[in-house]
Amino acid sequence: METGFLANLNVRRQCKEQFGVSVLRCPIFLFIVMGVVVIASVLAAYVVANYYNANPELSALLALATAALILILGNIILHGITKVVELSKMKSQFLNLISHQLLTPLTALKWSVNALETENVVQTKAEQGELLSIIKQNSNVMIQTVNTILDISRLESGKLKLNFEKCDIAKVVEDGIASHADAAREKQSAITYTRDPGVTFVYADQARLKVAVEQLLDNAVKYSRTGSAISVALRMAGSVVIFEVKDAGAGIPKAEHKNVFGKFFRGSRGMMSETRGLGVGLFVAKYIVEASGGSINFESQEGVGSKFWFSLPAYNK
Repeated sequence: METGFLANLNVRRQCKEQFGVSVLRCPIFLFIVMGVVVIASVLAAYVVANYYNANPELSALLALATAALILILGNIILHGITKVVELSKMKSQFLNLISHQLLTPLTALKWSVNALETENVVQTKAEQGELLSIIKQNSNVMIQTVNTILDISRLESGKLKLNFEKCDIAKVVEDGIASHADAAREKQSAITYTRDPGVTFVYADQARLKVAVEQLLDNAVKYSRTGSAISVALRMAGSVVIFEVKDAGAGIPKAEHKNVFGKFFRGSRGMMSETRGLGVGLFVAKYIVEASGGSINFESQEGVGSKFWFSLPAYNK
C-alpha cells in the first residue's frame, strides 16, 4: 500500500479519491501536462530561435503556436475544474436530499414509538394499529430510499444485472396504476387508462421494468395539479410496445430539458413545491429501458404539463 510521498505521486489514485473523475478530466493531471508542455515549448522555441537565427518569422510563428497551445490547455484545465465543481455541488445536493428524505420518516417513527411507550397516550387497539401503520409506512419509505441509493451504486459500477424473461407489460402497468390510486385520490386526480388490444409481451427484467413504469407514474401523480387528469396508455407501434404517461402538471422549463434524465435532477418547479424525491428515478428508468433494448423520451411545456413514454421491442421468441 502506498503511503506518504509515493501516494502523492499516484495521480490516478488522487484523481479518483479526491475529485471522483477520470485522469483526463482531473485538474492535477492537467496542470502537470500543462507544465510539461510549457517547459517543452520554451525549450523548443529556444532551440529553434538559435538554429534559425536568420529567420525571425519562424521564431515568431513558433512563439504564437506555443501561446495557442497553452491557451488550449488552459481551457481544458478550466473545463476540468468546472466539472469537479459541478460534481461537488451535486454531492452536496445529494447529501441534503438524503438527509431530508430520511429525516422525515425517522421523525414520524420516533414520534410513533414514543407514543406507544408512553402511558395514557394510546388508549385503544385502534390507536395502536394506526401508530403501527405509520411505523410500517415510514420504514418502507426508508427502505425504498436505501434501495434506490444501492441501485445507483450498482448501476455506476456496472453491477446492476438484469434478468431478462418474457414479461406481461400490461400487468406491470395495471399493477402500477393500482398502487398509485390512493396517492392520486389524495390529490383528487383521476387516472385514465387505455390499452391497445394488440399489446403483447416484452423481453425484460420484470422487477426492473416495474421500477421504470412506477417511476413515470409516480412523477405524474406527484407533479400533477390537484384535481387534474392523468392519462396512461399502452399501445403497439409496429414491433414495439409503447408505454405513455401524460399529466397536466407544472411542466418542465425548456432550459431544464437537457438535464431531465440526469442523476440527482429535480426540476425547479419540484424544488419550489418541496416534492419528495431524490432526483434519480428517471436516471434509473432510462438505464433500465435502454439496457432492455428500448428508448425513453418526453415532451413538456411549462405551465401545461408533461408526457413521458418509453418503447420496448415486443417479445418474439
